[in-house]
Amino acid sequence: MRQLIYLAFICFILMFSVTMIYPVVKHYVMDKYEATVSQASMFVAVNLIAYAIFAPVWGSLSDKLGKRKVFITTGLLGNSAMLFLQAIAPNLSLLMLFRFVEGIFTVMVYSIAMTLVLDIARKEAYGRGMGVIGMGIATGTAFGAPFGGFLGSLNPVMPFYSASLLIFLAFVFALIILEDVEVESSKSVLEGIAVAKKRKELLIPYLFSFVDRFTAGFFISVFPIMLGTLYQMTPKEIGIYLSSFLMPFALLQYPGGFISDRFGRIKPLILGSIIYGICISSVGFLTPPAIAISMLVAGVAAAIILPASSALSGDLAPKDLKGAAIGGFNFSGSLGFALGPAVAGFIAEKYGFSQTFYIAGISVFMVTFAAVLLLRKWKINAF
Repeated sequence: MRQLIYLAFICFILMFSVTMIYPVVKHYVMDKYEATVSQASMFVAVNLIAYAIFAPVWGSLSDKLGKRKVFITTGLLGNSAMLFLQAIAPNLSLLMLFRFVEGIFTVMVYSIAMTLVLDIARKEAYGRGMGVIGMGIATGTAFGAPFGGFLGSLNPVMPFYSASLLIFLAFVFALIILEDVEVESSKSVLEGIAVAKKRKELLIPYLFSFVDRFTAGFFISVFPIMLGTLYQMTPKEIGIYLSSFLMPFALLQYPGGFISDRFGRIKPLILGSIIYGICISSVGFLTPPAIAISMLVAGVAAAIILPASSALSGDLAPKDLKGAAIGGFNFSGSLGFALGPAVAGFIAEKYGFSQTFYIAGISVFMVTFAAVLLLRKWKINAF
């Protein structure tokens, strides 16, 4: 359990640090480098693209080598270096390059950390283990941006230097404290990347990972705009409404993992997804303050879904391809997170805010229905 807490702490520092820079994209990327809105958006997107491309690569490579710790420490050190280089980048092109490489190192850390959970925890405790890591990732994400906004108000470059320093300290911590485990090596990297072809049932948690982060993309992009445009909310009020989702999502990951260990993966996934889909659809027709209540319930449901779906990936993973299985899980999620904001923006601009969230809810219902059909087809029991 102690090693799981160490991993969660490392993931917290990582995500707290990398999200610190989001509030200063306008003041740093656009103002200093004279970037356009689309270029500033690409600054965010290239990071997510790197996540999607390299999540399965690092997972498969760690399986091949039978090592985990070296990937976590290397990822932390590389991430720290890339954030420092972004703080001193001489032009926009190099800034974008450093941002992309930073994403490569970021996904190396948290994807392999999730894999290490499967190596450490007993199979019947995968849900709680994933809940501990998920809590670290989610709380870091929730608290990093506000702190970055505070630092950015002093100087827009400060979040980059601060994030670089914090992650370097996390690297030193991991190097000294984190223990590696002996794992069975896989035959090849290519075999690992194709793990979903070998174990087709992994498609089920991958679908949930995709749609969960796809719809999260709606909330980080269109939701704040909707609150400001339709209800004339201030940035502070918008932050409160976002926190009504983020706080329960971050703080209830471990209880969510316990539920999946106690009642199986499938039941919490299906029930949680139905509740989640209803809540995000309701954003399209509710008004404040009812929206905050719906978001609160959605956050609770999401805290049940994530540890159950990631633990299900571990349940279904071949013994020597756990890293590849989690890499595929994170690839699916990163792909969804990259597509979500673009799709949400298109729908909102063409059809309106209400229709945007109806579509978000429908996408959850469609994936849930598809998962039920696949469960019946492949005769998968509720683990």
